[in-house]
Amino acid sequence: MKSVNELRIVMDSKSVNEGFARVSVSAFVACLDPNIEEITDIKTAVSEAVTNSVVHGYREKEGKIYITVILYDNNNVRVKIRDKGIGIENIEKATIGNFAFTDCVNLSEFSLNKKVTEI
Repeated sequence: MKSVNELRIVMDSKSVNEGFARVSVSAFVACLDPNIEEITDIKTAVSEAVTNSVVHGYREKEGKIYITVILYDNNNVRVKIRDKGIGIENIEKATIGNFAFTDCVNLSEFSLNKKVTEI
């Protein structure tokens, strides 16, 4: 799998920036011709991750949110959203099934053939 294009965004952890993040990421992946369901899933995941960083990562403080989007030659896209906020005190409580929610939110590996390999 070879990277063919990359987008990086650094933004303030303000709730007003959530819409910008969602639209920017979805516009960037549009060149892979995702269907409506796929683009909706990406927008929702980005929106939730950015909101979590604003609300839980930094709480009443402000910080930065880092978004990286990588397009690959096999129509996969990796979306990483992270912050340098307070993290999660009890990681066992934050683990549900096979999903672990950590201080580094990783929405990686959206495959645009309707297969999500990791959230």
